[in-house]
Amino acid sequence: MATANVTVVRNGTVWTGGPKPRLLANSDVVIADGRIAAIEPSYRGRADLEIDAGGALVAPGLINAHVHPGASHRARGVAEDLSVTEGAAFYHGVGRLLALGLDELRPDEFAALMEWDAAELLLGGATTIIAEMIVPVEAGLHTIWLNLIERLGFRGQLGLTYPNKLGAIGRVQDGKIVTGDAGDVMGALEAGLRLHDTHDGTLGGRLRIHLSPHGPDTVPEEVLRATKRHCAERGIHAHLHLAQHLSECETVMARTGKSPVRYLHDIGFLGPDIMATHVTHVDDADIALLAETGTHVVHCSYRKAKEGITSPFWEFLEKGVNVAIATDSFSHDLILDLKLACLLGKIRSGSVGHPTAHQALVCATHGAARALGRPDLGSIEPGARGDLMVVALDTPFIAPVFDPIRAMVYHATARDIRHTLVDGQPVVRDGKVVGIDLDALRPKVQAACNRLWSLASDRNILPAGVTYPASCCG
Repeated sequence: MATANVTVVRNGTVWTGGPKPRLLANSDVVIADGRIAAIEPSYRGRADLEIDAGGALVAPGLINAHVHPGASHRARGVAEDLSVTEGAAFYHGVGRLLALGLDELRPDEFAALMEWDAAELLLGGATTIIAEMIVPVEAGLHTIWLNLIERLGFRGQLGLTYPNKLGAIGRVQDGKIVTGDAGDVMGALEAGLRLHDTHDGTLGGRLRIHLSPHGPDTVPEEVLRATKRHCAERGIHAHLHLAQHLSECETVMARTGKSPVRYLHDIGFLGPDIMATHVTHVDDADIALLAETGTHVVHCSYRKAKEGITSPFWEFLEKGVNVAIATDSFSHDLILDLKLACLLGKIRSGSVGHPTAHQALVCATHGAARALGRPDLGSIEPGARGDLMVVALDTPFIAPVFDPIRAMVYHATARDIRHTLVDGQPVVRDGKVVGIDLDALRPKVQAACNRLWSLASDRNILPAGVTYPASCCG
């Protein structure tokens, strides 16, 4: 009989997460063959790998519930501080720049950008990363991400977004949102199904594939209905953007006479197999429909704040809607998103008492696991997968600690994450990503972005008021 591969995380303050979280002081977490085997005060059995968690919080690994690999850094420093066109989303203003990257960057440059994205996501606390890729499958960029999941050892979910052309999602031109040809949207859905059939459950079960319709304004109704049918027949989940900007709401209202949430409800699309991201522009009736159907919401606090607005968070929790948390694009410090979810939520609700740090951390762990249909994630209880993070609580910025959950959410940052483990194996060790040489990778990323920004400047497609090279005095 094979001997279990045993990892022991020693002497931490353990927050177990899950549906009934417990807080256990000075405890050892034992992981055997990739699953939590025990939590006990002083484990004396076999240990193939030991992780010191003294002075730290041990919690379930965070689930970053919505990201776009390879998109973040092409617009970093370009998109900030820009006015958002009325009715638009944050990304519309840099749509032409993002599209130029898809046209001009070489595969090796994209590989560097996506590896840098993976490093940021992992250093930001994620052990599970849910990714959407708005690019034709023929471009092959998704294979770069799949290779990173395999090589770096994190847990990944991937969806090929349809329409798969950035032009169809929209961009700002002459002060207006314009859209291009969406191409064969049903064919793009079928490409996602083929990816599911060939890759779902591979890489030792660490890879899952979902369907990724972009949103109710960009996906034809027959494709949405087909998506839902495949979800039911195959047991797949679908993720989409919903009520994320006013232009979407106006488009759906003009087409159907309904809000985006009501429209999806009436065509039978909503349900517990659906994760809806942003869900910003909704009213009480919309929230009631989401709660009634068991649809899950993905909250992206930092991303929406960059547009000068906030999305509902406490409103969903109060009405019984399950919520996950994500960084989306442009920054991947997930602890920052937990912090902003609480702080911006308090501003929206007009109450200091809610939402709480505990509620935010539950959303980023157990809530996201519920949304994925994964009872084996989001907790540190016997039988769960051995995915966890170790967050230092002993720095001057955090200590002294009265409540470890409040200490982490309100006072820690991603830099305080000492270790993250997936199936008991280190993905981040001593604050460094296992398998990535950041010093060697950084100049490749900078060179790729410099070349892209120079091309964008030459072709006059940088946003109005942005120059390259950038001037600190502009």
